[in-house]
Amino acid sequence: MRHLLITSLVVLLGASTLSAADKLNPGFVGTWKLNVAKSKADPGPMPKGQTVTIAANGDTFTTTVDTENADGTKAHSVRTAALDGKDVSVQGGTNANTKERYTRLSDRAFKRDVVVDGKVTNSLRATLSVDGKSFTTDTTGTNAQGQKLHNQGVMDKQ
Repeated sequence: MRHLLITSLVVLLGASTLSAADKLNPGFVGTWKLNVAKSKADPGPMPKGQTVTIAANGDTFTTTVDTENADGTKAHSVRTAALDGKDVSVQGGTNANTKERYTRLSDRAFKRDVVVDGKVTNSLRATLSVDGKSFTTDTTGTNAQGQKLHNQGVMDKQ
């Protein structure tokens, strides 16, 4: 009986450690603005501006993205996710069949896959700077028009 209790405690402690390790680095929490001058979009065009707000909610986080596109149109989207690789819906997204999944890569990096109709169309790697004043994104895949893309973004903490 004692062996079973110790084994159960070890399993529970191990599970809670894994859960804590998969949480978003608190340095990502806050409001960020796209530094257009330091960013590039290939094939483009680069948005005129973008604000990303990340809020922690226990084991999950909510990301709100407000974008002013190159043509002046605006987009607003919200998603709540965990770094567990499970698909989540994007509220305000342009395609109802689009999901996103987030995975922890390291203490200062995570990956977001965009999944359309069950297929990953592009992946973004976000890396928090050591000083916590910015994070960079590197996105590869295809855009909505089927073109290969490689975008690099710099987000500055507000």
